[in-house]
Amino acid sequence: MNLKEDKFKLVTKIKSFILESEKMLENIPRYDFYNRDRFREDITEILHLVYLANSIDNTEDKKKYQQDIFSRLSMIDFYLERAYIHKYISEKQLYKYSYKLEEIIKMTKGWMNSNG
Repeated sequence: MNLKEDKFKLVTKIKSFILESEKMLENIPRYDFYNRDRFREDITEILHLVYLANSIDNTEDKKKYQQDIFSRLSMIDFYLERAYIHKYISEKQLYKYSYKLEEIIKMTKGWMNSNG
């Protein structure tokens, strides 16, 4: 498997996570719209940053985008934990989304370590 296929898999995983998380976000009440919207904005921005990082050749800029991606993934993890604490999602849903997020994080770390 070459590097381009790996990156394509990362994009595919992120897209899948976005689409699956839409139903979960519907369970978050309107009065907590700030966190719901931040979740949606961050996960969408992660996809945008992956595309952006893949399109540039400058290693320094690419590293900055990758670090931004990683920090936003950490925030998504927090939003999931918060949704569970406030009982917007069940423990089963938390594990499901956390597992998928962990796959994305591992792929991102591998991409960051590959310097590309």
